[in-house]
Amino acid sequence: MALFSAAILNASPGPNDPIILVPTIPTHGDDPRSPVALPVFYLDGYTLTASSYTVGSTVELLDEDDNVVFSTYIYIEGDIQLPTTLAGTYTIEVTRGSMTFIGEIEL
Repeated sequence: MALFSAAILNASPGPNDPIILVPTIPTHGDDPRSPVALPVFYLDGYTLTASSYTVGSTVELLDEDDNVVFSTYIYIEGDIQLPTTLAGTYTIEVTRGSMTFIGEIEL
């Protein structure tokens, strides 16, 4: 999938900085020119806080070989506890409907 931006922004946010996610262009459905409400997450240690526009989304963490090492569905806003066995840089993919948002996190 093509990205709107070639760069993934804010690879190592602090506990009060949001994780910046870049939307991909949908292959069908939503008009990619329409404004998109971005999901917002915060990372503090191994706690990923799901904030606005996240309910109804699937969150996946992928390792450097694009293997899914963690996956969850967000039913309500709040904290998601990530496995403490993970360490390093991971791609975070958040899928809501036909849109996928991509960023990076450091654990």
